[in-house]
Amino acid sequence: MSQERFTTSREVYHRIRWDPRLEAREFVIGYDAHGEALDEMPFEAFVPDGEIPWHRVWYFKRGREVMWDRKERIDRLSHSASPTEEPAPAPRRTSAAPGFTPLPSYRYDTRAAAWTKASPTPNEVLATPDVLTVATFNVLFDLYDAEKLDTERRTPATLKLLRETDADVIALQEVTAPFLQALLAESWVREHYWLSDGPVASTVETYGQVLLSRLPFASVWQRVFSRDKRIIAGELRLAGSSLWVATPHLTSNREASGAAARVVQVQALLDWARSLGATDEGGAPDIVLAGDFNFGAGEDEAQSFTQAGFVDAWPTLRPAETGETYNPLLNTLAALTTTSGRLQRLDRVLVKSPSGRFAPDAISLFGEAPLDGAPAPAGGALFASDHYGIRCVLHRAVSSRPDVAQGAERRVHHTAVVLIPPETSWPPIQALRKKHDAKFERWMPHVTLLYPFLPEEDFDAAEAVLAETLRDLEPFEVTLSAFDHFEHRVNSTAWLRPDDEPRGALAALHAKLVAAVPECEPPGHGFTPHLSVGQLPRSDDGEQERTLATWARGWRPLRFQVGEVCIIRRKGDTPFEVVRRISLGRSARGQEDATLHAVLASVGVGASESARASRARAVERLSGLCERVGTTLHPYGSSLLGTDGPDSDVDAVAIGPASLSREDFAHALLRELAKSEPPGAARFVADAAIPLVKLVLEGVSFDVSYASRPEGVAACEPSTLLALHGEALDSAGLRSVLGLADTQGVLDALGDDEGQRERFRTLLRAVKAWAKARGVYSHALGYLGGLSWTVLAAWACTRVAPGTVRSDAELLAHFFGTFASWPWPQPVALTPETARYRPDGKRDLLPVIAPAAPARNTARNVSRSTFRVLRDEWARAGKLVAEARASGSPQAWEALFQPLDSTQDLPTHLRLSVEATSHEAHEAAMGWVLGHLTALVYRLEGDRRLAVRPLQATPGKGPVLIGLSTREAQDASALTWKPGSPLVEAVESFRASYLEWQHRPKGTSLQVEWLRGNNRGGLDPQS
Repeated sequence: MSQERFTTSREVYHRIRWDPRLEAREFVIGYDAHGEALDEMPFEAFVPDGEIPWHRVWYFKRGREVMWDRKERIDRLSHSASPTEEPAPAPRRTSAAPGFTPLPSYRYDTRAAAWTKASPTPNEVLATPDVLTVATFNVLFDLYDAEKLDTERRTPATLKLLRETDADVIALQEVTAPFLQALLAESWVREHYWLSDGPVASTVETYGQVLLSRLPFASVWQRVFSRDKRIIAGELRLAGSSLWVATPHLTSNREASGAAARVVQVQALLDWARSLGATDEGGAPDIVLAGDFNFGAGEDEAQSFTQAGFVDAWPTLRPAETGETYNPLLNTLAALTTTSGRLQRLDRVLVKSPSGRFAPDAISLFGEAPLDGAPAPAGGALFASDHYGIRCVLHRAVSSRPDVAQGAERRVHHTAVVLIPPETSWPPIQALRKKHDAKFERWMPHVTLLYPFLPEEDFDAAEAVLAETLRDLEPFEVTLSAFDHFEHRVNSTAWLRPDDEPRGALAALHAKLVAAVPECEPPGHGFTPHLSVGQLPRSDDGEQERTLATWARGWRPLRFQVGEVCIIRRKGDTPFEVVRRISLGRSARGQEDATLHAVLASVGVGASESARASRARAVERLSGLCERVGTTLHPYGSSLLGTDGPDSDVDAVAIGPASLSREDFAHALLRELAKSEPPGAARFVADAAIPLVKLVLEGVSFDVSYASRPEGVAACEPSTLLALHGEALDSAGLRSVLGLADTQGVLDALGDDEGQRERFRTLLRAVKAWAKARGVYSHALGYLGGLSWTVLAAWACTRVAPGTVRSDAELLAHFFGTFASWPWPQPVALTPETARYRPDGKRDLLPVIAPAAPARNTARNVSRSTFRVLRDEWARAGKLVAEARASGSPQAWEALFQPLDSTQDLPTHLRLSVEATSHEAHEAAMGWVLGHLTALVYRLEGDRRLAVRPLQATPGKGPVLIGLSTREAQDASALTWKPGSPLVEAVESFRASYLEWQHRPKGTSLQVEWLRGNNRGGLDPQS
């Protein structure tokens, strides 16, 4: 037996990732999904050292070929091909992006009475059709629950539906080999269509996609993500430039890793589209994407396609209709396959036509009616699939439909003026709507006042008119206390009646709005204020009334004040969002902010003018001392941003010549300080990650780092030094100058508007005060440091929709609401350059990217547990801000800044303390503890049952507490302190590292105690 060493899975992964001869996008990884089941994921979705350890990686495949297999001992990557092997012929064109490989197309040969590979027609140019009809349909594979799906009956029904679409191009998903054979046997398919697959069924194992086209394919390509997920793309050569049609089937959210896999797939589609535009010989080609995208309204992927220039046909042509293609409420097969129960528009036709030849002109669903005949095996009507199909007509000329924004028909269906109850009253409303309202995800709870409304280009003028109109209308009370319904042809709408006080206030509000914008007056049936909660089946036996009576018995009236109306809008098929708020009477925002500012002052946020003047004098004096030793001082961080408080340190970097070393600078500065300051006012911390001089000058604390210019580089601006000579700086110097560049990057992102900068300062001060009170303002503890919080605050200020936030309290609510629901690990970045950052590994759970290049995650210490703590704290803060805004009392705002109570919130915890013979030794030892704490956190998290919460009540001074908890009651044994347990072993390993510290100050000891109620345990301290 050969004793040759077999390459490990880790080595294979990095070989594929870094070898320029290999294209990572072509590979998939097979891994053990537990229970002796294997699953696959795209190579790019795998996170090294993440949730799937290396020993559970069993194979790597490129396309269908196994390149490395642990069990079979296959390793084709580590052995070169024989020199005598002939290289594969190069494809005709390379316009497809990396990772796309060519496929043959198939045409039925009547003489041979068989499907054969079609000869490529690369030089054949076809006339551009006046009308092109595209159909897409997920036909539902039957690999699971086959006994419930009645595929034998569904297949012929599906083929009949597809024929009736009379489409020029048909895109199919979830095609299995048996379905493909049935498709190939259809006479209408044989007579009229070219296909992307044939009898070999190479792209549908176990299931996949197939393209059919009446026009011959010039080429066909595929991009494989996994065994069942791929993109099939076909090229049609038309006069002027090509038309490419691609059908994707992206990964769903059924699996926890679905969203991450879909990010890779969407990026591959967009990269492919960009590569076509860059290389097509006849100019940028037209592109149609038709398939199952597996994301619903409001998700980030939709915006990605919009930004890339794609037009979503359904919301473009039918903006007032939700167009769900997956409806578990009506479709029994969707009810069988759903995991969320949500109605969603998963299937789409997206069009990008630089030539202007193909514009969406008409769109409709098909397959939405149940099949005739017997019920489904699982009961209820049988449908052709769990999805509905889409038929879209593309017109060669620009659509001739009348512009809805012209003449008398200026109104549009994607804007409205509404009354929105406060979010604190939403839960019981949303509980009903989630179950009964098909438009639950599209609309927030609301009372419609004007709909449809004016287009967005009129918002500025409309807001001014409405604000003037409502200035004299005082706020009033509304109570949601009773149910009613409207009758329609096939169903009815159930709603809550808003009873106003004083009576007639809602009618007066509506009348004023109509008088201000008469073109938005509703039809002749008048105004009936209502808040819709769902749709009920129409019946003649009183079932609707009984349902409403049942709801009423469990309903508790909701009372709230109406102080504003909102202009809302939606883009494409995303949910409606508030873009303008217009107050009734005198705005309460000023009083709301006054209360918030008073509470911030009471908790010590912000510095007085005299304090700022004192700090400015101290900075000026230190600048003079630095000049004496041949350097220039550059403050950054909170001092440069203007967000420093009375106890804030001033961070600064001194920049000097190459002839002045870091140690020489430190000693020279200390000598200058000694001439005027008392002993002990300054010291050089040489063994820190960034060596610095810590000093106190006129009562102000400074942390001064140093960067020396490279040899031969004259004095210049820090930005110039970084841009031209950054690579020549040593690590500590580079990090110091980057700190300054990051601060300037934040200021650049905020712009020159002083009003916006002041709003940012107020927000950041409030967020910092809250974060410190809750113990999450610390990079060392595994949370977020100052730069991370700064970037998040700047993002919240600069990305908020214009006009939606007009007070500091609203901005604070926006901040917590945004990041409590942020789709991590999607990065938060302030510039297009840093937004290209790609998360990689367990250190990128919560990426907050520094503004200056190179792109760096400022939150790399966030762990599994601290990530959960941050999300929970953001959600908690959001609720407290909503309650404070609703009550308006100082006490409600003070609750937001209430410190964490370690005795109540951390009933079981570790206590890490240091004993030392001097203040300096204690500070140095605690610095080591904080600098290595994440290692202990990761060791503790190795026990998957444990969740940890690090806390240091007095940052940098007091002992460190690590709260210990479990999510499940049956895991409580993980909290016990006993020899040999994972908990004790993690602590012992940490203490051993402390004892091995070569620069450990003499006479210091580390004590680790386990505390649980009145119980105490721990390891004896050792010096």
